[in-house]
Amino acid sequence: MPRLYQFDYKTPFFYMVTLKRLPGLADFSAIGEGGQLEKNSITVAFENTIDGFHRKWRCIEKISPFVVMPDHIHLMIKIKPTSDRVALGGIVSQLMKALRADYWRVVAADAATRKTLGIAPCASAQGRRVIGETGVLRGGASAPPPVFQPEWHDWIVKRDGQLAAFRRYIRENPARAALRRSNACFFGKVRSVSFLGREWFAYGNCDLLALPVLIPIKGHRATQTGSPEWNALVAAASRIGPGGAGVSTFMSTLEKACGNAIVKAGGAWIVLSPEGFPPRWHPPREKERFCANGRMLFLSLYEASSHKPTRKMLYDRCHEMIDLVVSGLAPIAPGLDPCTPSPRCRANGRITDPPPSGVSSTR
Repeated sequence: MPRLYQFDYKTPFFYMVTLKRLPGLADFSAIGEGGQLEKNSITVAFENTIDGFHRKWRCIEKISPFVVMPDHIHLMIKIKPTSDRVALGGIVSQLMKALRADYWRVVAADAATRKTLGIAPCASAQGRRVIGETGVLRGGASAPPPVFQPEWHDWIVKRDGQLAAFRRYIRENPARAALRRSNACFFGKVRSVSFLGREWFAYGNCDLLALPVLIPIKGHRATQTGSPEWNALVAAASRIGPGGAGVSTFMSTLEKACGNAIVKAGGAWIVLSPEGFPPRWHPPREKERFCANGRMLFLSLYEASSHKPTRKMLYDRCHEMIDLVVSGLAPIAPGLDPCTPSPRCRANGRITDPPPSGVSSTR
């Protein structure tokens, strides 16, 4: 992946780095049903190398946290503010080189052990070509083939709050992987749906569009907590139980309060997203479990682009989508019982495949 243009990667920041395994190689680890990381000999070798990497490269602090997933590795690297700093690219290149040596050493040792015991080899076809039938690296140990994809990814972490979020992301990666695997039908694919006479991009449980009660929730950000308007909207949202969903951007403080009321009542969320769904998009961390339970759908009228929308553009998009929903569905208003569906809030969704051009798999 191209690095950030004109940024000095020797700058003493935290960097979250992701290294991806090449296809066809042995898994670095495994994820248990409960979301726990199950280590193998490759995991142990990698962890030992990463734990001690700062001793050889003294321009970085100890790499922490990090996690060795089956097909990728997440690391938090901190460059020290010293005079002999090395650019992040050089550090990552040397780390990949060390891990590559670990991988082929472990694979060769595994092949030799299995040959001695008369057990069929379990390494990949590429691994068997490299280590040969005797369990010895072909071509010399100094030139093992690559293990990682050349285009690694980095995030520059500048703020304390952002640092805590990235650390949490790394620690919780195995649990999220297990969650997505056990609820695969609600993750991993952006679809095209027809809703209120428009074509939308959708991610999550599209069957929510067929619920008998779909209620738009539009709360102004200036509404005061505890005001009559606030209390009336939250009270109405709290009546959207099973069989119903609130449709909103869920961005203003009032809309978030309504969303919490819907969750407590057993209802679902249909979230209007102004940014669209770029490749590898997935729900925010705090919403992943809700999505896995089939109680969340993300909708957007907009295709993701390479240019990040401006704040005004996002604001206008939010208003366009919520106004469309308010005009097309029965709104929450004093005296309206959201548990009694009107003709306008019955099923309006129709799932169509494949996804439109420009929308790719998110996982």
